Amino acid sequence: MNYDSSQQLILGLVLAALIFGVALELRLAHFLLVLRRPLPALVGLLCQCLLLPWLTLVATLFLDLRPGLELGMLLVAACPGGNLSNVITHLARGNTALSVSVTSLSSLLAILSLPLNFAATASLNPDTAAFLRGQMSSLDVDASGIIGGLVLLLVLPLLAGMAAGNLAPAFSTRVLPWFKRFSLLAFGLFLVVAAAGNWQLLVANAGLVLLVVVGHNAGALLLGWSASRLTGLADADRRALTIEVGMQNSGLALGLILTQFGGQVDMALVAGFWGLWHIVSGLLLVAVWRRNPPRGQEELSCAS
Repeated sequence: MNYDSSQQLILGLVLAALIFGVALELRLAHFLLVLRRPLPALVGLLCQCLLLPWLTLVATLFLDLRPGLELGMLLVAACPGGNLSNVITHLARGNTALSVSVTSLSSLLAILSLPLNFAATASLNPDTAAFLRGQMSSLDVDASGIIGGLVLLLVLPLLAGMAAGNLAPAFSTRVLPWFKRFSLLAFGLFLVVAAAGNWQLLVANAGLVLLVVVGHNAGALLLGWSASRLTGLADADRRALTIEVGMQNSGLALGLILTQFGGQVDMALVAGFWGLWHIVSGLLLVAVWRRNPPRGQEELSCAS
């Protein structure tokens, strides 16, 4: 699916507004929290920004999937955490402050980590590397153009949103609810655009793509839980990082696919299903954890 320049411009502006809205919530206090308690945040960032993208590469090397599906997995894995993870963490009685800090830092680091991780991992899988070269040839876009576009779409709106949020907090507080609604509408728009003209292909591949996404998401959740457990983090921190690593900003991934990759269908299917499924898996964790307070919190309540 290819789009003309006017459609690309509209989708690019929607994506920029989406990133601006995310950045409105990035406060300097979130980064200061990491300085006071660095280990939990470092574990989360290591999983989010390094281990997940590269373990996803290993998975694609062993899986016999269409290159577009594997590229979609690599792009989603390279994305930062989504703000919805903060809400899910709160409902699951996890460490919400840690979740917000990791989301903020991973969103900021995504300026570099997203294009670098995606470019590196996609080039190291022979199938995706060949497919990507074919896609770029058909779209008349070179590798540096895609990487530059990814950086540009992230950097300017992210820095503008951070500046507005920190320098004009009253303004950001007023407009933030509207941007949250806009984020949901934008994700819906991306889904509709991605599905337009490809409905039969979507239905025919729904089973396979859903299976891939469920397995990928389960692996990401397991990575967050295992890493936080191996490093001896508290139960509330473990819940936060499990959710944080398992909930990617798939709306960003889908927007990038539409604006930078011509709406490549298989990639869009992966990102679209991710955006729906990680809500389901997050709510399943809420259902399990909501009934039980974190162990440290339970001990404190018993002692009192």
